Amino acid sequence: MTRDNVPAPVQPPDPAPVPQQPAVGAGLTAAIAQGAVQGAARSITARLVDKFLTNPPDWLKALWHALPKPWE
Repeated sequence: MTRDNVPAPVQPPDPAPVPQQPAVGAGLTAAIAQGAVQGAARSITARLVDKFLTNPPDWLKALWHALPKPWE
């Protein structure tokens, strides 16, 4: 028998990597941080809307009146 007739050895496939579990509390920390950012954004937005709707500056009034009204 010659070497050409010998089948090549088969190597088993590499095992799949084990998925990593997130650290305990990591999701909670991210949720708290996201809530804090959303709360701050709401607070800033509320202050800006309150300020500009109760007493808008002259440039904003002029811009509003200069824009074409879609209902006209």
